[in-house]
Amino acid sequence: MNRLRMLWSTIGLVMVLIVGATPLTAAPFSGRTTFADPRFASVWTRTDDEAVRGGRTWYWGPGPWFDYGEFYRQSPNSARTVQYFDKARMEINNPAEGIVTNGLLVKELISGRMQLGDDPFDVSYREGSDVPVAGNPRVANTIAPGYRDFAGIATIDNGYRDPSRLNQRVNTVISRSGNLSVRDDLAKPETTIVQYNSVTGHNIPKVFWDFMNQRGRVIENGRVVTAPIVDWLFAMGYPITDPYWVRAVIGDTERDVLVQLFERRVLTYTPDNPAGYQVEMGNVGQHYFQWRYPHLGMPWAAPDPVTPLIYASNIDTGSYWELYRANFNGGGQRLTFNNGETVAFSWRRSWEPAQQYLIVDSRRNSPNYRQIYALNAIAADSGERAPGAGALRISYSNNDGTFPPPDNDFSTIPGSEYNAMVSPDGNLMVFVSERTGAPQLYLRRLNIPLRGFAQQITSYDPACNVETPTWSPDGRSLFWVTNCEGNFEIYRADVRYYYIDTLYAGVELVNLLNLTNNAANDRFARVSPDGKQIAFASDRDGNWEIYVMNSDGSNVRRLTNNPATDDAPTWSPDGRQLAFASDRDGDFEIYILNVNDGTVTTQVTQNTAQDRWPLWAQ
Repeated sequence: MNRLRMLWSTIGLVMVLIVGATPLTAAPFSGRTTFADPRFASVWTRTDDEAVRGGRTWYWGPGPWFDYGEFYRQSPNSARTVQYFDKARMEINNPAEGIVTNGLLVKELISGRMQLGDDPFDVSYREGSDVPVAGNPRVANTIAPGYRDFAGIATIDNGYRDPSRLNQRVNTVISRSGNLSVRDDLAKPETTIVQYNSVTGHNIPKVFWDFMNQRGRVIENGRVVTAPIVDWLFAMGYPITDPYWVRAVIGDTERDVLVQLFERRVLTYTPDNPAGYQVEMGNVGQHYFQWRYPHLGMPWAAPDPVTPLIYASNIDTGSYWELYRANFNGGGQRLTFNNGETVAFSWRRSWEPAQQYLIVDSRRNSPNYRQIYALNAIAADSGERAPGAGALRISYSNNDGTFPPPDNDFSTIPGSEYNAMVSPDGNLMVFVSERTGAPQLYLRRLNIPLRGFAQQITSYDPACNVETPTWSPDGRSLFWVTNCEGNFEIYRADVRYYYIDTLYAGVELVNLLNLTNNAANDRFARVSPDGKQIAFASDRDGNWEIYVMNSDGSNVRRLTNNPATDDAPTWSPDGRQLAFASDRDGDFEIYILNVNDGTVTTQVTQNTAQDRWPLWAQ
């Protein structure tokens, strides 16, 4: 009997857990402005709800805008729930304890050491952040120092301390290069040092100390009370620099801003701001997000990514597939122009349009082997012949080397690589590869241009068909299809991460579950944007139809009902509709239906060619 031998980690840990029926976190694109956990909502509401905030600066921000299961070694399956706000990131490392923590983001931004676990040496190294500590983003704020410019004067596991300067006023300026100078005109009375923190050895001025200890209206146990607004040690951590003046562009004006960096937060004092907003929490959540996810853009300021409906057609070739962008007028704009098939499979989505990529399978350089390519945003919108369009090969089948071989080098490619699905955070890619002879699932860091190594994460023995992997929206689970027992079935497994850095991700699949488990064929599984449902095609009722089920395999609903073949469903961005392919009019066309009742609302293509394999949001 065929069976799946999971590839366990080299340290020999086997997690035996029960797959729960709890809905997946709606992250990071669907429902991202709602709270990922009610405990996050409680912490935010205490200080930032409109019932208590009136006229007061934000402590977290107007609301959340990104949540995910980020790697953290001590969390279940090494993935903790995090949610980003303008001012900080909330975390739940241990769901059983339910304690909301406030990450040590500033230390990471200065040092370039991304913390991966409780051990202070469990880190991933990268460059310190050049994101400005105050003012506009770097593109519109070239003068303000970045976090890394404070490295020489910050206490980050290095024993650095400043002497006590009690009763002195702050007049020291730090530049973008980290150089210090003195401006006596900035030595204002409110900058007088009133506290010296002996733990880290740094001075705190009156204007910040007053803010850290102020009382005001907060919500506790459902009631509005007057109390300390924050526990400053919990909210901010210890100071890791002295206060310094910086020159920063805010809006369209250069201003003097007093800043002080703490382990978790940055405080800013802008004297010419309105009352109530002169002292503020810096936008550390935004700044850290830009450093950790440079490919995702700025979700706090941008509309959700636009993912047009893409499909494959032979209308212009008569034989092999090329890609088209639906124009919802019976056809579409041709995007690819090659001598071999190209079929779209997933997006690397981004709030920065130029960072969005369409991930495709293509035989453009070999009739025998499918390989994986990334079409840039211009190619995905206007076609490969448009100025600035590009297609980058991001798969290779040899098992050594840091970079792939040239496009025309097939000497080391024993088989195809295809069905690449990008993780919702854009950092990982799971795909099918035949590099060892039989199709297996592999996982790698998605770096553009490609760098790093892939890990085989399934080992089917004897060999069988493996296809169409797809991620849960929070990155905690994978779904895929196999034909190992004589029919196609849909499987789910949780992803246990045991290592991740900029070049490599090590995982194992645990809690394997057959979601369909019947004698019929069930294929083309796609997880809904909110993670609660799976769309798929099945012949369980005698011919291929479109179905949905809950992400745990329950509550199967048939959406189409006709004698034609309906297959390859793909979700709309809002999760309310599915696009799919059907030959109900004699040849394959692309249609759209409503998920709630199965009503077909739109025929997207109308021609005598074959139109197949649609891709919408996911």
